[in-house]
Amino acid sequence: MILYLNHFLTISFRVEPPGGLGKFNDTGIHLELRYGDGTYGVNGTIGVAPFQFGSYHIGEQAFMNVVESTITGFQELGIYGLLGLSFDFSTASPINRKIKSLYGADATWGRSVLKNIFAQNASQPNFIAIDLTRTDDLEDTNGGSLLIGEYDDKYAGVAEKLKLPQYPKGGDRWTILLEGISVDGKAVAVQSTIADVPAGSAQALLDTGAPTAVFPVAIHDAIYSSVPGAASYSDDTGRVWFIPCNTTTHVEVQFG
Repeated sequence: MILYLNHFLTISFRVEPPGGLGKFNDTGIHLELRYGDGTYGVNGTIGVAPFQFGSYHIGEQAFMNVVESTITGFQELGIYGLLGLSFDFSTASPINRKIKSLYGADATWGRSVLKNIFAQNASQPNFIAIDLTRTDDLEDTNGGSLLIGEYDDKYAGVAEKLKLPQYPKGGDRWTILLEGISVDGKAVAVQSTIADVPAGSAQALLDTGAPTAVFPVAIHDAIYSSVPGAASYSDDTGRVWFIPCNTTTHVEVQFG
């Protein structure tokens, strides 16, 4: 049982079609990427083109040139690409893994954007800082930032805080321990079926690739059943919860 707090650690950004990127080389190497439960994803070929993000410039960056997608809603939101922000593991990038399988373990031209940026700036700390913001009514996004090797001035104090340890240590995902959930101050039972996870905790995956949090059914039900006036309804598709429109319930998750 893994508790997902937003899906894959990716950040969405707008890019121009290949003609607007400068020299574009389609390698013809086919690649298929599946997401979530594996029922949706994209097909295409690996391309190489110049890439620029802020002051960072990569002369030849490998990426997937998508020609077919079963992911809905992206273009309607003005999203034309996903920038992977995972660790530098062989399992992290299907693009890099595919290139190495064809050209050998020493092939480096399939490296991720972050790997290339850190390689070009050897003296720069290897971390990213993400600020996700919402409007006051929590109904829409409002600004936000992605910084590489530096902190937003508003949150510079984070550098002096205790770090949350990765769990399990050495894993290839952004996973940590979630050690408590409360609804209006009332504790909700947290447990996990993953081996070696401490009692009363759950393994959480931190990810910016989706707007919602996905919980195991037991925790999901415990949260919503604690909301005053909430009612559940079940049919052939499963169970849903109805929440009063004026609900101001305070749900809190605890890490570290």
